[in-house]
Amino acid sequence: MVKDATLYNETLHISNSMKKCSGEPEKAIILTSYGDNDLKQTISKNSQEFIDYIHKLGLHVEHNESTTNYQNRSITILTLKTTCFKVDFNDNSARIAPLK
Repeated sequence: MVKDATLYNETLHISNSMKKCSGEPEKAIILTSYGDNDLKQTISKNSQEFIDYIHKLGLHVEHNESTTNYQNRSITILTLKTTCFKVDFNDNSARIAPLK
């Protein structure tokens, strides 16, 4: 357990597809979208649920930690293999499914 820690930066990067993807949708996750149809904002507002979901798809976790002059520095990088997703928005949710 960590006490008196300060999180300085947390970033979730989602890139747009550079080419058209095809395939059949696999098991989907449904996230609350707040009616904005903005994928990055929807994932940002539901980040923990989305990270738990992609972890099951084959998420690679890399963690580095160092201490210098009693100052601790810790970096954790989560990397998902290149995966295309199908995203469908409706009034208040987004259905996100990886393509196989």
